[in-house]
Amino acid sequence: MDPHGIKTVDDHWKFQRDTSNLMANSIAPLMARALAAHEDTRRLGEILSRWDSHDDPDKSAPTIFQAVYRQFALRVYEDELGVDLAGTMLDNWYFWQERLGKMVVEGKSDWFDNIQTTDIKESRDDLFHQAALAAAADLDSRLGGNPDKWLWGKVHRLEFVSPIRCQGFGKRLLGGGSHPALGSGETLGRGIYGFNDPFDVKVFASLRMVADLGDPDKVLAVSPGGVFGRLFDKHGKDQIDSFINGNKVYWWFSDAAIKAHRRNTLVLKP
Repeated sequence: MDPHGIKTVDDHWKFQRDTSNLMANSIAPLMARALAAHEDTRRLGEILSRWDSHDDPDKSAPTIFQAVYRQFALRVYEDELGVDLAGTMLDNWYFWQERLGKMVVEGKSDWFDNIQTTDIKESRDDLFHQAALAAAADLDSRLGGNPDKWLWGKVHRLEFVSPIRCQGFGKRLLGGGSHPALGSGETLGRGIYGFNDPFDVKVFASLRMVADLGDPDKVLAVSPGGVFGRLFDKHGKDQIDSFINGNKVYWWFSDAAIKAHRRNTLVLKP
């Protein structure tokens, strides 16, 4: 990237795959210290303390952070709101995520205390520890007992399906399969999962595109859903790998460039 602030096409392409989690920048160090204070969660704290806050598929820290923070949010709200109401609220990130983040950074809130335990007053770090134990038990059962192998790409998956067959028999035949996904709900490279249905991707950028205004003939773009409407056509799935891996794909844009490079012509007659 140019130090003088001039952004290139490559810079803008990279922005769309940026996995930097700004929320984790402020919260993960607090979580790491809380977990490192207990023998049974120390390993998780150590992993988080070394994390660069990027939600990359080949890292275990994003899995730990997201899983612990989800369990933490449940413990913050369920005792006051009840399981059903808390689940309904937490399923919409806009209702609570920003405010909870501020509470965590501030370090104190009446919401942290579990009103069902009258003999003690829980703190933020108490809830982090409880949340980590619950998250670890779940991840251990799914991915094994080594936290270093709880890779984000193993649980954070993006599945491409055809609208003709989204579920059941034939889904894999018509769809584009399941793939490790970068990002999260807190990154430019979008990979949002449902709070009550972690961690498969529900919302992502369906098209990545950069138009170089100095090049009228082609644009840089990739569409994992393909650019052809016919079932079983090779161009229905041939951009999936590029979308997942960040490879650049150029589309001819001007009429002259399209005409010069076309291989087939489809004529629609009334």
